[in-house]
Amino acid sequence: MRREAATPRPDIKARMQNISLWPADDNPYYDERVAYVFSESQIETLYEASLTLERMIGEAVDHVIANKRYAELGIPENLARYAAACRKNGHPSVYGRMDLVFDGIHPPKLLEYNADTPTALFEAAVLQWEWLKDQFPACDQFNSIHEALIAAWAKLKAQSGLNRLTLTGMLEEDDDRMTIAYMEDVAYQAGWRTIPTPIAELGFDGRGFVDAEGVYVQALFKLYPWDWMAQEEFFDRLVELDPAVMESAWRVIAASKGLLPILWELFPDHPNLLPASFKDDPTLGPRVSKPVLGREGSDIHFIEVAGEPFAPPGPYATQKRIYQAYHSLPCFDGWYPVIGSWIIDGEPCGIGVREDQSRVTGLGAKFRPHRMED
Repeated sequence: MRREAATPRPDIKARMQNISLWPADDNPYYDERVAYVFSESQIETLYEASLTLERMIGEAVDHVIANKRYAELGIPENLARYAAACRKNGHPSVYGRMDLVFDGIHPPKLLEYNADTPTALFEAAVLQWEWLKDQFPACDQFNSIHEALIAAWAKLKAQSGLNRLTLTGMLEEDDDRMTIAYMEDVAYQAGWRTIPTPIAELGFDGRGFVDAEGVYVQALFKLYPWDWMAQEEFFDRLVELDPAVMESAWRVIAASKGLLPILWELFPDHPNLLPASFKDDPTLGPRVSKPVLGREGSDIHFIEVAGEPFAPPGPYATQKRIYQAYHSLPCFDGWYPVIGSWIIDGEPCGIGVREDQSRVTGLGAKFRPHRMED
């Protein structure tokens, strides 16, 4: 695994402007000036670790439900009941992103699982693949995300018998807008009739939810966290109507960082896990305190970690917290990469590399394409 300077495609700015992804300050999130290179054995290691973690996380989710440990995960009671029912009824998952620390030598370690509203999907599935084909056509890349998403949506369509998919989120946010637009594309290719609708425009007429066309919602893809939805006035009606929603409510259990101590409890000393606790345990050594339902690196605290890494403040400071042993990210030329391992329909299907000049991967991070050795 190495980081190398790369020459961006000469038309990349025009391409990105065409899809409204090039910022006014000429400092794009997706950046081809640097790339990461992996060996085939390193990719195999990431695949096997991701597959193992996906199985373990599923077992941990079932353990939480069986033992009603929702409060430890910061999940309110009304959402917990619905999440348990969704899991019992076999509601499927389309996608998720595991964030892993990996230096190419030691076993990958799970930092957290973005199982509810993961973004950076289009960059991983499409942009870096186009870069590879244009710049390194003889090379390979761990990336079958696009094909896997189409297959997952086709499978859901066949199983549900539905054909109309409403996609919603805060479309004024770039991450939501691009992820929803991309999901609309792959779902359409899988045979769905797709209707993007800003979440503020979803209506309720007393009988059901209606989308931007005034038609009842059959199936819903949402980029709006379940813990936020549980606080909305419409949540009880959503539970009552129980439409097909992706990601399903049970994914909030997998997404909560409260699952990390439970994973360590169920699978102690596993090479792909970091020690974690619900209490501030000094025996963890240098450690990180995380809000259980925090996002974008906000409100993380470092304890006994040299260098006093900085995490941006956010709205999660009062949340329940967990404590995870600190594991330093590899550092290349002052940049710290995190591997995002994409899980589609339960199967690892590709990776994306995000790096930041801070040891907290936040809003200042860059997405870098990757390739495998020739």
